[in-house]
Amino acid sequence: MATRIGIFRPPPWTCRRQTGYRDTLTTIGEKNTMAKTRITLGLPYHPRTRALIDGEIAIDGYELEITHDPSAGERHYRFAQGEWDIGEYSAATFLRTREKGFRFLALPIFFERGPRQRNIYHCEGKLNHPSELKGKKIGCFRYGATAVVWARGFLLDEYGLKTTDMNWYVSGREVYIGRELPVKVERLDPPPPFGHEKPHLAKLLSQGDIHAALVAGDSGYPGLFGGGVLPKAMGEFPGVKPLFDDAEEIIRWVREKRIYPIIHLIAMKEEAIEKYSDLPAKLLEAFREAKKLATKYLTAEQIAGQEREKAAIGEDPYAYMMGETEKRTILALARYQVEQGLIKESPPLESLFVREAFI
Repeated sequence: MATRIGIFRPPPWTCRRQTGYRDTLTTIGEKNTMAKTRITLGLPYHPRTRALIDGEIAIDGYELEITHDPSAGERHYRFAQGEWDIGEYSAATFLRTREKGFRFLALPIFFERGPRQRNIYHCEGKLNHPSELKGKKIGCFRYGATAVVWARGFLLDEYGLKTTDMNWYVSGREVYIGRELPVKVERLDPPPPFGHEKPHLAKLLSQGDIHAALVAGDSGYPGLFGGGVLPKAMGEFPGVKPLFDDAEEIIRWVREKRIYPIIHLIAMKEEAIEKYSDLPAKLLEAFREAKKLATKYLTAEQIAGQEREKAAIGEDPYAYMMGETEKRTILALARYQVEQGLIKESPPLESLFVREAFI
């Protein structure tokens, strides 16, 4: 039985995609005339998933029912509730729920990636050096959000700022924590809906009520080179700026550490893996095929940005493989969560992923 942490009524935007209805359909696996097994997924409507959601790619033997409209935070929350068989999921939340016995395994589909230095904001003229954040109040949209975990980890490794050195303020709703935290956390009550947490933090930062803000947004090449939607979202109040905004320094950090932060991954219920042993391999192949077709949904500027991203880090971060960079990255994320009081210890990588990740 799926573990649930609350009751969530599915909204009306779930869409059922019947496989096998297009002449141009790509089918993963050998054809089979038996009745199809229904599999539910919670995915973003993203260029790398469009071919799956729009029905261009099918998985032989399975009917995919895909929900894609809610915000990322809401999708992650609902997946943690056990609503879908497969879902895009916060990488940090995945590690926490695994430790607490939730029966999920990850696929090596690292959907959203990128450095999180640009997600650390301050108010111009009120901070001379990151070390001055010690003893100060730091705002974040969720204490346990993956982007926030990575940002705190960066401040720890580069500036020696421990999580317990600072006071914490949270503007949004948590997806899942599962442990008593080692710090006191002040929270906005009631929290705004998922996806509406940033403006409140930007206002507090501009007013001087908090001294920095850690927020989500702008994965991939905007996280490396700048631009994207995050500066606009946070820049509606006077003086609010990224604390780290030097592309060369950010790229140097990625190359030196050989870590490319994983933000979202694809996870799957273990009961579905046990019941449908061929499904993980077929899913991997289907997501890889969908990724190949993503360019037709991208602008020329986006394609160029992704090529710059690959060149800057020296590899394709969306190859959907468990390479050495991915292993180092997952281990770093676990280490940071231990320091931040979110998990007790780093788990073995083999315990987290489907066996196909290591083939």
